[in-house]
Amino acid sequence: MGNASGLGDVDDCTCAVGARWCARADALFGVTGMHVLDVAGDERGWLLLTVETDQTVAGCPSCGVVATGHGRRVHRVHGAPCFVASTVLVWRKRVWRCPEPGCPIQTFSETHDLVAPRAKLTTRAVCWATDALTHDDTTVSALARHLGVDWHTLWDAVEVEATTPPATVARAGRADVTPPEAPPSAATEDAEQ
Repeated sequence: MGNASGLGDVDDCTCAVGARWCARADALFGVTGMHVLDVAGDERGWLLLTVETDQTVAGCPSCGVVATGHGRRVHRVHGAPCFVASTVLVWRKRVWRCPEPGCPIQTFSETHDLVAPRAKLTTRAVCWATDALTHDDTTVSALARHLGVDWHTLWDAVEVEATTPPATVARAGRADVTPPEAPPSAATEDAEQ
């Protein structure tokens, strides 16, 4: 049974010993298809969220044959700050194996809109930083410090976000954000007068 906010059934919490996922933690995380397995802090005061997807079947991207599970690998990626703490997602990314002998791809990793392949920042963190640079009086250095990353790591991601047309930007978990409109150019203003 869901609730009016669309966050799922937080009344039926599965945060019990032996339970796979916790509905309340998933509701706070708010990313469709990803679930929180563990929440911990580290010596720096950072929040570590161990997450995984609920994907149980995948087709080979090359030949389309249904793949079989081949274990998991950890992909650590920085997310938007949570409760004023730098947040690191520890994604237990599923690895798939193509059983088709003639297929050129033997193994491949699952994907999710929240984390681009080989990314260091989540799309949510990049949107958070881009929105802050657009609307707040802040710097890339200050935002990088909040995210727990180097200036160059953040700037590389923000530059791509800022120069990509809004319709093509993947904004996982950010359906509520609409990109700011560009201010009218002087030529447009002159033509309107």
